[in-house]
Amino acid sequence: MPDFRYRNTWSITIESPLKTENMRYLLFLLIIMPLKLMAASVLIIESYHQEYEWDKNYNKGIVSILGNEHDYHHFYLDTKRLPQPLFIARAESAWEAFEKLKPDLVVLADDNAIKLLHKRFVNTEMPVVFLGLNTNPRTYNIHNQKNFTGVLERPLFKRSLLLANQLLIEKTDKRFMVLFDNSKTSIASLEQITPSLDSIKMGKVSLDFVLTSNFSAWKTCISEAKEKGYDAIFIGLYHTIRDSSGNHVSPEQVIAWTREHSPLPHFGFWEFTIGPDKNIGGYVLDAYLHGQHAGRLMKQILEGSSPDSLSLVFDRKGLYLFSKSGIERWELKVPDNISKNAKWID
Repeated sequence: MPDFRYRNTWSITIESPLKTENMRYLLFLLIIMPLKLMAASVLIIESYHQEYEWDKNYNKGIVSILGNEHDYHHFYLDTKRLPQPLFIARAESAWEAFEKLKPDLVVLADDNAIKLLHKRFVNTEMPVVFLGLNTNPRTYNIHNQKNFTGVLERPLFKRSLLLANQLLIEKTDKRFMVLFDNSKTSIASLEQITPSLDSIKMGKVSLDFVLTSNFSAWKTCISEAKEKGYDAIFIGLYHTIRDSSGNHVSPEQVIAWTREHSPLPHFGFWEFTIGPDKNIGGYVLDAYLHGQHAGRLMKQILEGSSPDSLSLVFDRKGLYLFSKSGIERWELKVPDNISKNAKWID
């Protein structure tokens, strides 16, 4: 019996290196296989175009949460530049791309993508995360769908207006013009402040809202703002502006013209509207953080959560962002408590 036990022990000792290698290989397979299974195919249907700063930044935010191991596919509806009669055809192409790809998860980015495609996705079991929705989700009846959740876009208007009021100290009572292009996104954004788009008053600040997608009218609004008694201009969205021939005017051209010819300091509500050739500053909505909100919802869904178990979210904080040259041009003084927490560009 002792001799048997000894031989058995010796036998195990001789074979153990091979078994150890086999076990290591098996463990290696067990480690890498779940990672492969976790990699997902994600289709992001975007209202706008690849070069648009808002799109680029929220996509970076999504990837910062989910990581690079997933397969990201993008379809751009290009509704900032294409005329509206072509929207339906672009949406049809997006749906064809979805059917061909058969992804694990779909993102509908911004109002036009949601408006054009939500009904089709409601009739599927595909999990959908939306982002950049300015409209009330009840408008599209996606607030209680089992396969939908998402991020509401709510520009931080009041904080931006308060900031401008702090910077412009010459007068107690002030008048601001709020100028946007006449797009559905602009209207949906402004309806968060005033559903009728009528002039309103916030404290000692009077606000007038102007929407136009005509470049000539845009120029007139800017040029005549000071003589009409305004103290500052808030430039919102300017991406659907067209000239007298109906041709799309690039947003870079619109905001650069505004910066060069404005008789008053002009502020913005979105990060991508601030810069040396753009608006001079604001308390802005950060697309990167917005994308991170969407990324967290996407991550939970890919880990097994049902979309309808995840509450809709929205941006609760923004970013103080200033153009140094813009602030200097208008000889404005940013309070120290804001300046030290702000992001400065140029």
